[in-house]
Amino acid sequence: MKQKKNTNNREKANKRLKKELKVLNSTLKGNSININCSVLQDRSISVLEAISEYLKDKKGLSYHEIAILLNRDDRTIWTCYSRAKKKRPAAPKAKPINIAVPSSTLRDRTVSVLESIAEYLMDSRGMSYHEIAVALNRDDRTIWTCYARARAKRGGDRQ
Repeated sequence: MKQKKNTNNREKANKRLKKELKVLNSTLKGNSININCSVLQDRSISVLEAISEYLKDKKGLSYHEIAILLNRDDRTIWTCYSRAKKKRPAAPKAKPINIAVPSSTLRDRTVSVLESIAEYLMDSRGMSYHEIAVALNRDDRTIWTCYARARAKRGGDRQ
């Protein structure tokens, strides 16, 4: 009986590890998930809460898969998702925007999530502070501050 129980536990562990390996491989190959900026427009929740909610509800990822994708701890993702659900039970309708941010840009932990998004949109997409602010439903000065902080943290203080 004990032998059978151990076999079942090993099989479950193998399945879990294979699933985790699949997510890691897709992340390492550069297959990141594009996150539409319309998800980030709601100011009632934080940016990481909005991203966690989007990836869990819309993309069907588990907490662990989201954690691997964003280079965060599972408990952090669970907390963000839980807080987002407490703050607003149903996601509001957002204006559709054709601007997407790859999840791979959010893996760097030296800058905040909003700082990395602002930096990506500014450097890679060539958007202005105002265009980013409109897309994210933030003030222009907030975007300027986030971008300046990201540049300063990376040592490329360019203002």
